[in-house]
Amino acid sequence: MAYALRPQSVRKAQVQKKCELCETDTKIQYRCVQCQKYMCEKCNKIHLNVQTSDKHEIINLRSYQDAQDTQTFMVTQNIPCDTHKKKVCVKCCLDCFELVCEDCIDKTHREHQLEEINEGCDDVIMMTQARLSKDLRFCESESKQLQRLSQMCSLSYDNAKKKIEVREKEINEAIKKYVNHLRAQLETNKCNVEKQRKTSEKKIKEIKEILRDKKSELKKSKENNRADKIITTIRDINNNLPCLDPNQLKKDQFKIDLKVVKSYNTEFKSVDRLLTLDHKTAWISNFQENTLSKINIDDNIRTVKNISARAFDISLIASKDILLTSIDSTDVNLLTTDTGEIKSSLSVSPLIPIGIHVTKCNEIILSVKEVGVSFKLTDKSCRKLIIFGMDGKKKQSYEYNKHKRRLFTFPERITSNENNDILVIDSKSSHEGRVVVLDKVGHIKWIYQGKSSN
Repeated sequence: MAYALRPQSVRKAQVQKKCELCETDTKIQYRCVQCQKYMCEKCNKIHLNVQTSDKHEIINLRSYQDAQDTQTFMVTQNIPCDTHKKKVCVKCCLDCFELVCEDCIDKTHREHQLEEINEGCDDVIMMTQARLSKDLRFCESESKQLQRLSQMCSLSYDNAKKKIEVREKEINEAIKKYVNHLRAQLETNKCNVEKQRKTSEKKIKEIKEILRDKKSELKKSKENNRADKIITTIRDINNNLPCLDPNQLKKDQFKIDLKVVKSYNTEFKSVDRLLTLDHKTAWISNFQENTLSKINIDDNIRTVKNISARAFDISLIASKDILLTSIDSTDVNLLTTDTGEIKSSLSVSPLIPIGIHVTKCNEIILSVKEVGVSFKLTDKSCRKLIIFGMDGKKKQSYEYNKHKRRLFTFPERITSNENNDILVIDSKSSHEGRVVVLDKVGHIKWIYQGKSSN
């Protein structure tokens, strides 16, 4: 069977190619098909006289220079074996895709599928072409599939984008409507306040006129120098004075409506402290049972970890580990949440740590007290806040105000806001307390005592 094979052309280069056998003569005239060697005239004659290559097919390059596209037959005879140099290949191994000589067959390929070189090469070529065609069809099919997926993704993207734009428009309209409602409500409140102010001013003006008249009457009665006339005038003045109620003006307050979104039942006897990690994970301190529990919150509460720890107050640090106080120890402990290991972080001996809070600036705010009862204060009592760095070094403490009066009774819980103000829940007894707010230098900003019982 003939195959169209393109003969290897002579390379045209500035440096002439040398004979690949003698490596000296540059007049290349021949090429051995079996050996794939370029030779000069002299080496060609020697090559043909060698016993192992006397049957090789020699091509005269000059006769092929102008016929590079000429069809040639596939060489199947007198091909030297790569393993046994003195032998020629006689079969084609279809298992190994390899031309083999008789020695190769005896040693390695005896049980392999062997064919004549001509037929074997035809089979190998057909199998390879079939596989290449099959793989090309598969690639084309996959390419079309990818194009379809790309079109589907583009369509899905366009639809999602349109929905987002529609939703954006709806949200903007709803916000605009709500803002207009708030503005209208604000204007209404302003008009009502202005109306009330004018009414009050008118009433105050009338009362001032009455008071001036009564003051004038009292002055005239004093000029009579008669006690009975003066007493009578004073009695009349007191009986006819307008009743004034010294109510303080109240600022209009924003009303915050608190609604229960969802509630959960737990098996804990008490929830003394709740520390949220995200919207689905939290730590709960159960002081009575000496337990610190990590929970997951979804449709219900699921406890994922329990750690034995007597934690009165807890606070999260940047590494997601927890600082905790236990109120019966002078140490602040560090809980490594991954391992459950608890070790001392800092000591405030001889004082007892109570509340603890880690700020966004990585400062530790700690409330402390002396050993003893919680609410009774004496001259020797120590109730204060101490600010530490994360290295445990003390930075500041707050115990008294500028009038040398105590700031706290039992500073139970601590937090901070965006202004770096310190907010403290200060218990005065087991059922009474207040909120004390200090600025960042320890001055009182305001105190909330709670709603009056009256």
